[in-house]
Amino acid sequence: MNSAKSCLTASFILSLLVCAASPAHAAKYKITWLLGHPNLDFFEASAQSFKTAVEKGSHGDIEVNVVPAENPWENTKGKVKPEIAEKVAKGEAQMGHSFTNIMSKMDPRLEVFDLPYLFTGYLHLEGVFEGPLGKELLEGMRSEKIVGLAFTYSGGAQGVATTDRVIRGPEDLKGLKVGVFGTDVDKAWLTGLGATAVPIEHQLTTINPLTKEGAIDASVVTWRRVQEAHLQQAYKNVNMMNASYLVSVTYINEAFLNSLPAEYQTLIKTSAQTAARIERARTIELNEENKREMAAKGIRTVFLTEKGRASFDKALAPIYEKTLNGIVGKDLIEKVRKTPASAVHPSGLELVGK
Repeated sequence: MNSAKSCLTASFILSLLVCAASPAHAAKYKITWLLGHPNLDFFEASAQSFKTAVEKGSHGDIEVNVVPAENPWENTKGKVKPEIAEKVAKGEAQMGHSFTNIMSKMDPRLEVFDLPYLFTGYLHLEGVFEGPLGKELLEGMRSEKIVGLAFTYSGGAQGVATTDRVIRGPEDLKGLKVGVFGTDVDKAWLTGLGATAVPIEHQLTTINPLTKEGAIDASVVTWRRVQEAHLQQAYKNVNMMNASYLVSVTYINEAFLNSLPAEYQTLIKTSAQTAARIERARTIELNEENKREMAAKGIRTVFLTEKGRASFDKALAPIYEKTLNGIVGKDLIEKVRKTPASAVHPSGLELVGK
């Protein structure tokens, strides 16, 4: 989708959101919610859910305005900062939404979702998001004068797309130049396995040009990003899917939240959690849709055998011990490993035993 069409789509969606839950009287409180996306995409139904629930639940006392970013990563050149979070912390906006790898500039623990083969799947992530550990991570943002409300995806499961090479084990990563966001975790695990991490942040449109130039020959991506970046132009395989996860988070200015009546504080928290589940379910759905679409265009999914998966665990163990534990925190990593998987998909579907 080109930028002009994206802007028109975002404007149309926002006009619907503005009209969706208009209060019958002037609002006592106004929430400007800044999203770290150039359009709503994954977030359309989620944003609609939150706005409607909060405005109706407060009987019009709270007005919610959802504002997508124009282009949050344009011309950043390796200097991505949590600008939305900084605005929310200063009270320039009441709520924000950002990728955790951007928020890790404020709290390195949020790089935990970039760790390779730490999470066993979406249900394990649900167990973290909805459990005590998720609450601990969200509450940890208070040191920055913001309160985490809920985890979302805006990405979800990630793998390594390659132009030619098939990755069946850790030895197949050696020598690859891999486009990544650019966190310390990205660099540590890829370097440890003999690859080179090339920071490209979230600038999807640079993947094909960088590949053509020879600057990269692989990229850490979700299926949605494979589709959005038209990677079928240069890439043949998607390997190691579910190795890591692209996660985002919604948060609110602490002082603003505390200024609200108790029942409205609860309303915002519960509405954000519900909206997050909608977004997570939609993300999973979109990735599956895009996987099928990309398969039809010739991109192959490469699956690991049990032996191949075990070889990654063996190769990554010393890297965790030497560097990754220190970046994110060994205690946090152990808590993740001990967190049981949820029995419930974010859509509410029971998945016990699956």
